[in-house]
Amino acid sequence: MTIYPPFKDYFIFIIQFFLQGESSGLLDYVIIFLGPGLVLFFTFYLLWAGRRKNHKIINVSKDALLEIFSNEFDDLVTDQLSSNGGLLFPKYKKSSNIPFKDFRVVFALEERHLMLSVIISWFSGVNDYIAIEGNAKKGKLPAKIQIIPNHEEGQIKKHQDLLFQLKDIKLNSELLDQFFLIRATSVKMGSFFLIDKPLLKQIYSIRESLVRLSVDSSEDPSIRLYCRINKELDLVKLHKLFLTLTERVNQVADKKVMKR
Repeated sequence: MTIYPPFKDYFIFIIQFFLQGESSGLLDYVIIFLGPGLVLFFTFYLLWAGRRKNHKIINVSKDALLEIFSNEFDDLVTDQLSSNGGLLFPKYKKSSNIPFKDFRVVFALEERHLMLSVIISWFSGVNDYIAIEGNAKKGKLPAKIQIIPNHEEGQIKKHQDLLFQLKDIKLNSELLDQFFLIRATSVKMGSFFLIDKPLLKQIYSIRESLVRLSVDSSEDPSIRLYCRINKELDLVKLHKLFLTLTERVNQVADKKVMKR
């Protein structure tokens, strides 16, 4: 077995230590076991602290969302909680006129319980994500619409097969057209759906946290807002955009232009 630096000198020291027998002192024992001991300590600490941090992110987000969706939900129930993610499902208010159904919140968080992931995040930055998903109450839109910020190269590459099948949409808005990649099943359907000015303003208002906006009838749920959990994330704006999206789907789902 070949031993490479910086571990070569360490292993030579250990061999010499045991060959010396009783002549070694307490300091030698400390030096030998300090490295492995620190590794074990931080490993077990991260297993506890990393999970705790991620669960805290979910619980804080849950409380905030429950307050924001207070007109729609009585409660949000945590499901499939893991070390780096979880789901939230609602208990709907019976008296509320809700424009959506099949609602859920999905968390995909850093693996803070793993030392390698923590080290990588020191260099690449922390990547925590939240997705708000659901279906419009009156049905699904018979179309596919994808909106991805141009700087999200990873998302564009991940969904390149889908994006290749769709057509570019230009909204005649310099801010939106320069910032986002916007594609749909057809130019006519995509433009018709996105012509709503309040909807466009709300999409632009969350541009710094938005990773992907998807309205895709082949998926269930068909409406998805995928965002980074960062300082720019505004859950109030996210709530408003989700309501506007579902209401817009309800408005146009039965229009002839969306069925062609």
